[in-house]
Amino acid sequence: MLIRSCLVALTGLSLSYFAFAAPGNPERLPSQIDPNISPAGFELSRADLVSRYPDIEEGSQQVENKKIVCPFLRMLERAGLFNPELETQSTLTVGIIKIATYAREFGCVVAGCGGVAAAVSAGQVTELASTPGKVNVEALHKALGISHECGLTFAKGGSVVDDATRDSTLAALKERSDTLGRLTFDDLEAVKLSICEAQDVKISAPGRVEIGLIYSFLGGNERGFIDYDDVVRFFHAELPKTLGRPGIATH
Repeated sequence: MLIRSCLVALTGLSLSYFAFAAPGNPERLPSQIDPNISPAGFELSRADLVSRYPDIEEGSQQVENKKIVCPFLRMLERAGLFNPELETQSTLTVGIIKIATYAREFGCVVAGCGGVAAAVSAGQVTELASTPGKVNVEALHKALGISHECGLTFAKGGSVVDDATRDSTLAALKERSDTLGRLTFDDLEAVKLSICEAQDVKISAPGRVEIGLIYSFLGGNERGFIDYDDVVRFFHAELPKTLGRPGIATH
């Protein structure tokens, strides 16, 4: 049986580099690109992202697609980036180049996102879940060699986001947060390991990478902590208040 993944499509982002404007600053260095006229593929500040993709801002009524177990890809879908595919497909399959291009706006280097998208696609092709050059974002659990169990937002053996599992994970993280609502890398790791232990599953290498990606994307590398509220936002496919670049955690 395939090992399922929560952040399967982000595993290769450990190749990326992290950048953050300054401690306490809720967005990256200001973009010099007009979000109304700039082409896709240029990194944008948080203000630019909110302007361009209001459906991922906190308070949006846009429904998340729980078939996409990776919160990063679920956020891209909620932003409307995959709407053209939704209009013509019964199963949401997106090109590797498109994923890499739009992920760049959110701080992911093209080599990182493009590389992992290619790996996911290859794993899915092996399982007849996709075609070459494409990623079936609603079947990430079928990415042979990349997916893993003990997910943070889906049940053991699951292939969709499970509210009970997500709520349980957030409750465990909330309990570990300090009085200011901050979490360390060790907090994330402890909760992840507790889920694996409860499922009687040994954590895999992709599973360990997963927590580093969350930590770095939410600004942990520069600040030494992340905000619990940002984890809540990210797990619900909302744009976090603090943004870093997904990569290796330097805790």
